[in-house]
Amino acid sequence: MKPTIYTAYHKASPLLSSRSVVPVHVGRANAAAPLPHMQGDDTGTHISPRNRAYCELTALYWAWKNDKASTHIGLMHYRRALDFTGAFEAETAEVYAGGFDIPQYLAATEDWLAAQDTIDLVVPKVHNMHRSVKNNYGRAHHLGDFDRVREIIAASHPDQLDAFDATAEGHDIRLGNMFLMRRDLCDDYCEWLFDILGQLEETDLDRSYYSSEQSRYLGFVAERLFTAYVQWLRGVHAGLKVQEVNIVNMAQAAVTPYLADRSLNGPEHVNIAFSADRAYLPHTAAMLRSLLLRSSAERQYNLFFLYSGIGEAGLEMLQEVLAPFPQAQLHPINVGNRFAGSYRSASRAPSNATYNRFLLFDLLPSLKRLLYIDVDMIVLGDVAEIFDTEMGKAKIAAVPDYIMTRTLTGKVPTVDPKVPDLYAYHKNELGLSDAQINNYFNAGLLLFNFAEMDVPKVGRDLLAMAERGEFLFRDQDILNRYFKDDLLRLPGKYNVFNTRLAGYSKVPQANHKEAMEARKAPFIIHYAAGDYKPWKGAAVPMAEHYWEHIAQTPFYAEVLREQGPKGIRRTLRPAALVRENGRKLAERFPALRPYLMGVYRSAARLKGR
Repeated sequence: MKPTIYTAYHKASPLLSSRSVVPVHVGRANAAAPLPHMQGDDTGTHISPRNRAYCELTALYWAWKNDKASTHIGLMHYRRALDFTGAFEAETAEVYAGGFDIPQYLAATEDWLAAQDTIDLVVPKVHNMHRSVKNNYGRAHHLGDFDRVREIIAASHPDQLDAFDATAEGHDIRLGNMFLMRRDLCDDYCEWLFDILGQLEETDLDRSYYSSEQSRYLGFVAERLFTAYVQWLRGVHAGLKVQEVNIVNMAQAAVTPYLADRSLNGPEHVNIAFSADRAYLPHTAAMLRSLLLRSSAERQYNLFFLYSGIGEAGLEMLQEVLAPFPQAQLHPINVGNRFAGSYRSASRAPSNATYNRFLLFDLLPSLKRLLYIDVDMIVLGDVAEIFDTEMGKAKIAAVPDYIMTRTLTGKVPTVDPKVPDLYAYHKNELGLSDAQINNYFNAGLLLFNFAEMDVPKVGRDLLAMAERGEFLFRDQDILNRYFKDDLLRLPGKYNVFNTRLAGYSKVPQANHKEAMEARKAPFIIHYAAGDYKPWKGAAVPMAEHYWEHIAQTPFYAEVLREQGPKGIRRTLRPAALVRENGRKLAERFPALRPYLMGVYRSAARLKGR
């Protein structure tokens, strides 16, 4: 048995590729550039230029016409896979996975295929629409196509008409045009399917005003046809062995690895990761705006955004920030709520999104180097300078958390009753010597030297510590403990806290001097402490840099809306809020006046003016 399951891709995504699972770039004839490491659907006999209407079926057509060696043909999608082994088994046809490990899935699938003596047909479980299939189709598409399909079947394939009518009147459908089918059965199905779709495509129906979604009508019709064909097939082949499996949907999953090839390790590449949930999306935009304004047109900035709880609208607005910068490419990576159960110390913020950086080792194992940046930062220089730092054998580079090193000069109590003395905690729980405490680093900016690591092992170790340990400063403590002997200390200017000078009063002398020098010409400003975040409404040091950049993003009005007193927020209309808060900011920071005027003009068009 030699099965081949073709997986359709139309954009760069985590790659499903093994002996039996073959990625295919669908619509490659229309693409600006071919996707790497995969077969195109535009070779041999093909219908690649018609992918807009046929969707993933151009991959099936290519396999039908060009693959003469496989005993079985299958079809899946880049973010929808068949669960052959039952690892994601559920009553619903489609399961939205929280995590999806590609090597694990592929290995299990290959083992399952190898263990089968013979396979007739593997199909998705039926999905109940709670209304008739025809009625459901008409809610989003044009019933003229559906009705014409019935006419075509009645005229050209009358044997399947009863099965089609039963499907149309029923409530069940098999989603996604996904299956694994014995070769002879697949040939018969494709002959039937593409004849019907070809006739439908050539009819005189006016499709001039179809939306982009409706223009994919052949792919949607095919789901209904496949459902009918399976019903007919089971009726005429009583002994047919049919296995029904779940569909695993990876749209909301942390898919690992996100990147498996080494294409982003060239000298022109600057690989940067950052993480946020919806609450910090505006500040992410401000950070990116500041970073990209100072980026070099000679470099390629690959931006890996680990996010959770952010919808398509938020991601679309973030893409607007990147639009003027062709040297930057955003890679949004949905990591879900992977660390919801991890330890929250009494002194830290409620979100555990900070742990997401530990997923980088599984997501991006093929990179040689990666710069991680917190989103509550403003960048005032080209981060390529940091990325290009000579690291030697050091596995991580970071800036000291100068204020934390004050534990060396006297007892520092904490609000956590489990940690009455921070110095003792550093010594006993983190295992740091005095010299290592003096180098205790802040996790807001981290340069990872993956080339010097056993990346999978480091990732496993850090994740295990995050899930089992109780650390006061969470991921930062874990990183300091783990990399205490492998650190390269970076210049202080690369991570300058906007904390008031009094916060440094107990810092050891040498570190104090270094921190004060860095504050004179910060390369990156870090609004790290909860009381020093400018968007919380108080006057804080270096706030003007944040406001300058947030004012140049689509999120400015949203941040301003949260600025006003609660009473004002309840009574003022959105435009009035923007004007009132903008006036106050202009008085405080005159240099921002040009940006604020632009925001005012936009606010004047807001509903409710």
